[in-house]
Formats: sequence, structure tokens, C-alpha cells
Amino acid sequence: MKRALVALALMIGAQTCLAASSKDEEQAEMVQGLVRIVGAQAGITLYCRRAYTIDDKVSEGLLRTVRPTLDNAIGHRQAQAAIDEEGQRLSREIAEIGAERWCADQRDILNTDGVRVFLD
Repeated sequence: MKRALVALALMIGAQTCLAASSKDEEQAEMVQGLVRIVGAQAGITLYCRRAYTIDDKVSEGLLRTVRPTLDNAIGHRQAQAAIDEEGQRLSREIAEIGAERWCADQRDILNTDGVRVFLD
């Protein structure tokens, strides 16, 4: 299961790295991908339980895998600041499109490659 979580985290992070042309840009894109994973898991926990059953073990496993990687990449304080900023961005996004649609989109994205954050 841990391998699948790491693979999912790397896949999501790698999707944001495709356009990066230098090592610094690749690092910044990887960090942004990791921050988005942490933000998405928080959003799922807060908003999606009303409509879907969430696999807490998988969701928490993603956080246990991604957060230390993020802290190691940019330091704990900078990681926390980036996560806080992502939380604000995500709140605006959810308010704009609605929690139901946002959760449905997350379900489509995250129930792939053998890792199922959403159980239904």
C-alpha cells in the first residue's frame, strides 16, 4: 500500500513538472504538487464526507508520505506557509465551483492507479 501511495504522490507531483525546463523549476513544480496533495486531502476531509465515503487509511497515508517529503524539500516553516496559502486558494476554489462538484472532480482524479481515497 505504501508503494501505491508513494507512486500516486509522485504521479500527481510529476504531472505539474512536465513543463519545467531547469532543475530549480522542476523542484518548484514538485513542491507545488506536494502542497496541492496536502491541500486536496484537507479539502476532502472537510467537504467530501457529506457525499462520499473516504478511506481514512489511504488519505492519512498520503499525508504521512507527502508531508515529510515536503518538509525535507523546503523546510517545515516554509512548507506550513505554502500549505496555509494553498488552503486559502482551495477555499476560494471550492466556494466558486461548489463542494459537490469539487469533490466529484477529486474523486475522479484520486480513484486511479489502484489507490482509492473515495470508497464509493
